[in-house]
Amino acid sequence: MANPVADVANLTKRFGDRTVLSGLDLTIGRGEFVALLGRSGSGKSTLLRVLAGLDGAVEGKADVHGTVSVAFQQPRLLPWRKVWRNVVLGLRQDGVSKSRNRALADRALAEVHLGEHADDWPLTLSGGEAQRVSLARALVREPDLLLLDEPFGALDALTRIAMHRLVEDLWRRHLPGVLLVTHDVDEALLLADRVLVLDGGRIIAEHRPGGSRPRNPADHIDVRRRVLADLGVTEDAPV
Repeated sequence: MANPVADVANLTKRFGDRTVLSGLDLTIGRGEFVALLGRSGSGKSTLLRVLAGLDGAVEGKADVHGTVSVAFQQPRLLPWRKVWRNVVLGLRQDGVSKSRNRALADRALAEVHLGEHADDWPLTLSGGEAQRVSLARALVREPDLLLLDEPFGALDALTRIAMHRLVEDLWRRHLPGVLLVTHDVDEALLLADRVLVLDGGRIIAEHRPGGSRPRNPADHIDVRRRVLADLGVTEDAPV
């Protein structure tokens, strides 16, 4: 793939005697949206942590070309810092003025429709608002690779739909490479260019939903059925 932002080859990760990732290969292109599905314990979050630079004790190659940002399932906001200060928390502070950081935070918060909450305290936000702050914190770094670790899992259904639309809009605007780790098949089919299934420490299947955006789940019933089959879910089993 030309111009990749992530290049993983023969990646193996072990925890004691347990092998979580086994000779895994993956390339993510610039501006590509990839979703990763797998059963609990299949190694999805482990791969994300390796790409984020949070776990380097691996065999094989896991190269990221450019800046990387992560948004986790929990927003992980510091309650003693106002919203705008949480947004710029990960930025280098050397020689950067407070006004410059504030301007960067305000711009990022405006993109996630929270500009009026810049001076609020995190504990006053709803769950969806806190997750949008987490996205603003990830985007303020202008990442080449954006890693999303089940960022919508704790949200109610209506808020999740709104967040899907927001993430897709932000992705279109900034065009980072995106790796979304999720358990939600419909979420993956709605958002991703490629849907990958991880099992036994390897990627065992790849699906391309295709079609125009925004997508309609009804247009991808056959792909959904194949993805579920890869995950070991039959039509007779509960999803």
